[in-house]
Amino acid sequence: MTHQNFDSVPSTPVAAPAKRPFYKKKRFVIPAGVLLLGMVMGSCSSGGKPVADSSPIASAAASAAPAEPAAQAAAAPPSAAPAAPAAPAVGTPFAVKMKNGNVARITIVSAVRTDAVTTNSFATPPKNGTYLLLDVLWETEAGKTSSNPLYFSAKDANGRKADISLFADNQLGSGEVLPGDKARGNIAFDIAPGAAIVMISDPLLQEAARIQIPG
Repeated sequence: MTHQNFDSVPSTPVAAPAKRPFYKKKRFVIPAGVLLLGMVMGSCSSGGKPVADSSPIASAAASAAPAEPAAQAAAAPPSAAPAAPAAPAVGTPFAVKMKNGNVARITIVSAVRTDAVTTNSFATPPKNGTYLLLDVLWETEAGKTSSNPLYFSAKDANGRKADISLFADNQLGSGEVLPGDKARGNIAFDIAPGAAIVMISDPLLQEAARIQIPG
């Protein structure tokens, strides 16, 4: 029997597997791809955004610009409301429109309380406790006007109408008052004590003015 000699057969060494380059390995390729994609997206987003928006100086200027007109508006003083015309007062002339462009200039020279307004035989005591005696000056400011004691009426503080006394001494006369002329006389009311309101009417007996008489 023939025996093979295995010792004489040269053994062939087994080649070791070749190593792959590091840039082809998955653990390097995937992170590198993600990093590259992020860099590309970042460059695109930064390229589309205006440089002025990212500047802190520009942002501060833009935010301060709208505030400047508001500050100026707040600093501007409010426009003053037109003053209301002063109400008629005792001792101060006031204009009364008597229709058709005619204007009377009336002054309540004085307003006093008294127990009697005449010394003649028709004198009677006041029914409401006192008389309100007005010293009236009548002038014509525009056109032509006529004075008349019946153009005057009065109410007490409770709104009750007073009675006019037609027997007062030196009563205001009735008649036309030409421009430059004056009519002056008394008008008396039998009225309760306290504050009162005197109304002046036009020739159609419509109220044209009123004056507060202190109590």
